[in-house]
Amino acid sequence: MTPRVLVVEDNRDLADNVQEIFEETGAEVEVRGDFAAAEAAARAGRYDLALVDVNLPAGANGLDLVPSIRETSPAGEVIVLTGSATLNSAIEAVRHGVFAYVPKPFDPQDLLRLSERALAQVRLRAERTALSRELARSEALHRAVLDTVDSLIVGVDTDGSVRLFNRAAEQVTGLDAEEVEGRAAVEVLAEEEDRDELRALLADPAAGREARIALVTADRERRAVRWTARPLASSAVEGPMVILSGADLTERLALQRRAADAEAMAALGRMTSALAHEIRNPLNAATLQLELLKRGARKLEAEPMERRARIVADELRRLGSLLDDFLGLARPTAVALTLVDAARLMHDVAQLHEPLVVEAGLVLEVALPEPSPAVHADASRLKQAVTNLVVNALDALRERGRGTIELAVESPDPETVCLIVKDDGPGLDKDPLDLLRPFVTTKQKGTGLGLPIVARIAEMHGGRLEIGPREGGGTRACLCLPRRFGAPT
Repeated sequence: MTPRVLVVEDNRDLADNVQEIFEETGAEVEVRGDFAAAEAAARAGRYDLALVDVNLPAGANGLDLVPSIRETSPAGEVIVLTGSATLNSAIEAVRHGVFAYVPKPFDPQDLLRLSERALAQVRLRAERTALSRELARSEALHRAVLDTVDSLIVGVDTDGSVRLFNRAAEQVTGLDAEEVEGRAAVEVLAEEEDRDELRALLADPAAGREARIALVTADRERRAVRWTARPLASSAVEGPMVILSGADLTERLALQRRAADAEAMAALGRMTSALAHEIRNPLNAATLQLELLKRGARKLEAEPMERRARIVADELRRLGSLLDDFLGLARPTAVALTLVDAARLMHDVAQLHEPLVVEAGLVLEVALPEPSPAVHADASRLKQAVTNLVVNALDALRERGRGTIELAVESPDPETVCLIVKDDGPGLDKDPLDLLRPFVTTKQKGTGLGLPIVARIAEMHGGRLEIGPREGGGTRACLCLPRRFGAPT
């Protein structure tokens, strides 16, 4: 690269000599003889080196040109020439950060050698700038690559602190990279009971082991993550690190679980459809005979026999209810759509269950909006779903003999209607997702099919069932449905 040199000197002969010397080295030289012309040149172009005379025509001070030169050519150097060197001008030159202060007369070769050193400094500065720019570009490229992968990438230094946290890690954890940088990786990525396992993984990254560790996000959501550790060689920027690569398995495991549940439901449906008729007939016959037996015992005043017959009849009714639950899961998914008044449906369910609620010593509260939202749905199936939720709440509170069941209708947005059943009972002692799986129950005599039936009814309508804690204690069940069938909730 050809160096560009600006010579500011009012002595034309001296200026021509300096120009000739530098042009012989291959430099591109411009000469200006007064302050105004020199300032215009300094503002208009970029120079690697400026040779500036202190004393310029009309009493101008060449040192006053240095700021203009620096502004346009920040990487360049300035050499000050003067025929009347003084301590004050030397101090001022140092204050302006010039490369050298040269009194006149000077040896041309000395000036050339001095200029070569100044230009070498300029070249070195340019190389450093280029390297810094290239390093920044390379870092930006690597960061962009890390941020495009779906895996969680976490860099951990020798102290166990987080030094790298890619975008996928930010999205899954809900934490910003700046927020976690410098924090202990085991505290960021694992709960207390899993931290020893993560420490063991970090301690021997060359072993190539894997570990599935539950990650709790900033929103307290548990995510299943499979971590692998690999050592990263020392680098000038970050130093030696262990790279943790995490695959979020949560959705995959949920999909596998849903597939297994669907397969189980399909098998259950086939079995139930085949056996329902055979089971129902003997159940009906047995129930009828027991009723006759109870009447006979009543006439004979045989109270123990009547009590036993009543117990057997109750168990037969329970078996009939269990069969109904099986059929509820095995029925086809077709729905008879009508425009259902959500508040009216909840009111009907409340009226149906109010005697049972009062008998159990409980309180039933209904909060229904006006006007009531309407939803395209199968009214009988929705009523079955809400009934199951009310029965669950009633069972949760019955043993305590006190409590409140609340029925409500809400519209969190213009496209969604939520049918809500809340209670202030003991709350959930199982993962809500587990409760939606068949045969999982918290009741001593429960079948574990009530909530799966509700969830299936919600899915049949394009909606979802949400189970979780109620604010203030208890349980909140929400049947969220699209107002228009087929619209997402």
